[in-house]
Amino acid sequence: MRHFTRGQLDRAFNAKTVAVIGAKKSSDYMWLRRFAEYKGTLYSVHVNPQSAREIEARGIKNFASILDVPVPVDYVVVNTPRSFAEEAFAQCVRARVGAVSYFTSGFAETDADGAALQERLAKMSRESGVALFGPNCTGVYNPALGMQTTDGMPVGETGPVGFVSQSGTHAGYFAKALFTWYGIRMARGISFGNGAVLDAADWIEYVGEDDRVQVVGAYVEGIGDREAGDYERFVQAVRRVAAKKPVVIWKGGNTEDGARVTGLHTGAKRVTATEWEWILHSSGAIGVDTMEALVDTAAVLVRLPELRGPRGGVIVLTGGQGIAVTDSLARHGLRVPELTERSVAELATFFSPIGGSCHNPLDAAYAMESPAMLDREIRILERDGRLDFVVMDLFAKLMPVQRITNAYGMSQYQRKELPITQGQSFLDVMAAHAASGRKPFFIIVTAAEMEREALDVRDVLKARGVLAFPSAERAAAAYGRALAYWTARQRRV
Repeated sequence: MRHFTRGQLDRAFNAKTVAVIGAKKSSDYMWLRRFAEYKGTLYSVHVNPQSAREIEARGIKNFASILDVPVPVDYVVVNTPRSFAEEAFAQCVRARVGAVSYFTSGFAETDADGAALQERLAKMSRESGVALFGPNCTGVYNPALGMQTTDGMPVGETGPVGFVSQSGTHAGYFAKALFTWYGIRMARGISFGNGAVLDAADWIEYVGEDDRVQVVGAYVEGIGDREAGDYERFVQAVRRVAAKKPVVIWKGGNTEDGARVTGLHTGAKRVTATEWEWILHSSGAIGVDTMEALVDTAAVLVRLPELRGPRGGVIVLTGGQGIAVTDSLARHGLRVPELTERSVAELATFFSPIGGSCHNPLDAAYAMESPAMLDREIRILERDGRLDFVVMDLFAKLMPVQRITNAYGMSQYQRKELPITQGQSFLDVMAAHAASGRKPFFIIVTAAEMEREALDVRDVLKARGVLAFPSAERAAAAYGRALAYWTARQRRV
């Protein structure tokens, strides 16, 4: 990391004291509300008498200047017009704060005056030792301390993922989607906006060196100036992290119009498609093109063990889905091979001849009269030497929550009134194989016309730690990207 040590940045991420300069009444003091669950001491700095009274009525001590706060401040969020940005930083330097994050915009992404102001702030930061985050960012996310960058981000407990983002919106979106879709929490994150002093390379290195972080995700719009050596510095930083843990990067602005818009958003310089491909290849990072792909891939890397191969054993509940899932897997370099003769023979001993098939994919709708039967099918696929993973497609109409959480076979599931069954459920079987099966196991929940029911099914699977995707295409793409990472890493080893 340039300019600052890990210890200096840790002071902001582990802040005991936080101050917000210029929380706005018009947004109902949004930045103070974002620290509602903060476990340290929160202060406000505001000169407007009415705002000061309203802030103190919320139980937050307000001061006219950061210099008046009677204790050292570890982290400051500035939410003022840019005309006050330079003076705010000068006061923070005199107050010896740890780091300053500027939600304020209007810098290099706006005009020449803003670019000059940004450079002056950067110079002050480098010379003073007070870290500048951004400007034009939402700053630090530390769920353990209740430090949020966007309303509604999961706080309290932590998890194995770290995230680096130039976009404040994407920083919040990633954390909330990862938790909502897959039940996975984060260890820490940063929105760094224009990256005037600390850029993507610095932050990926910082977050990636955290021992709690098993997977690093990132959203970047630019990586600096190639002629100044920033591309090579970025590659080296990512390579160091990727040698130890996966790094998944979504690069925004990959089209001509998109590149223009990123310049307006964070002042980022364009990275051509050819340059970006070289960067990904040289660094060992996993490249994605959407937020969904970023979240899905991170979830695979967290929830599934090290991936060994592309050959899948597929269980479906309707024949057409077998073809759909197989084609989706194939589009991403994965295969659905024939089973061994031994597996076919064993499956044939109990598969119903009505509407089913004991080949791969297993058309198992009429061969799932009990959780024990499903367990047996998965175990056969896990033992099959031609397979590397097992995936099951749950058609929401055939496998709603009432059935998955109980033990109803095809002969009973459409009855309107069913009692709660006792003993092992289908969900128990799926959760057991997800937790300790011989091979990676995950679920696809196909909604068809039953989207609400499909969401309910995914929720109960998520609660039991089962990786469940909303479509075969997203599942196949995420598994394929993760497999490519593990294959390359095994080759390097």
